[in-house]
Amino acid sequence: MGLGKASVFAIFAMFPGALLSLFAYMLIGAPETWSGWMAIPCYGPFFGCVGVGIWLGLGTDEDVELEA
Repeated sequence: MGLGKASVFAIFAMFPGALLSLFAYMLIGAPETWSGWMAIPCYGPFFGCVGVGIWLGLGTDEDVELEA
């Protein structure tokens, strides 16, 4: 269950990660030429959100409390 939940969380985290990457690209001015430093604002938010999604998905179910 942990790997499946982590995969689903990572897939759902791609959408805000892509939006954050797009905003970062537009914030730096959408330059015509690509340089090495642009990998940080363009890929960092995307893979950061995916990583956080995996981390949250791998969390234990002990935190979940169901009321009967």
